[in-house]
Amino acid sequence: MRLGLGVAAAVAALVGSGVAARAEGPFYVSGSVGGYFRQSDDTMDEFHHSATPTINVPGTDKRGFDPGVIGNVAIGYRLISHVRVEAEFGYFSYTGSTLNPTAFASGYPELNGQTFRRTSGDRFSRYTGTANAFYDFSPIAGLFAPYVGAGVGASRDHQSVGTLRSSDGTSFQSSGGSSTQGLAMVEGGLSFPITRNLSLVPAYRYVHFFAGNEDVAHVVKVGLRYSF
Repeated sequence: MRLGLGVAAAVAALVGSGVAARAEGPFYVSGSVGGYFRQSDDTMDEFHHSATPTINVPGTDKRGFDPGVIGNVAIGYRLISHVRVEAEFGYFSYTGSTLNPTAFASGYPELNGQTFRRTSGDRFSRYTGTANAFYDFSPIAGLFAPYVGAGVGASRDHQSVGTLRSSDGTSFQSSGGSSTQGLAMVEGGLSFPITRNLSLVPAYRYVHFFAGNEDVAHVVKVGLRYSF
């Protein structure tokens, strides 16, 4: 009987060590959703009358944007106890809100900086891919572990044609198109363990896109990370 108990204890210890080792495996997958908040910006632009589309005049646009949504998935690997790297793929979607165009030429009295508000279209979508690196701090009171990190990558963007209208009924059409641009981001967050393998991860991210617009966005998100 004592021998049987000893064997059972040994088997339990081996199984337990196997589970612990698996819980501390270096690989993980994660997914997150959140809000996307693009900063308003001022950019150079060109304008034309619909009757004379081949004649362009220079000017500026001040643009505002409505909040959007973001979703990310990633697969990562822990290099050492506090450092991990990952490949991440994301999707952003949001719309324009307001436009204040100013033309640097006569003959465009409606383009004097007045506000045009979106009535349709003017939707932005982005597909992103980044390589990220993070540093995980030691857990605080055994409840959560802060982390910081950064990443670089590229974005494939699409903007649909939009219709905007001023308070006096004047309409304005924004241009659409697609482009590819680079991006860089920094992120800070917290990891709350739910089980040995699963953690809840709220985070804030600052994103800078490098293109003609050099646009900036803020992301507030929450995700799940599963280690195996």
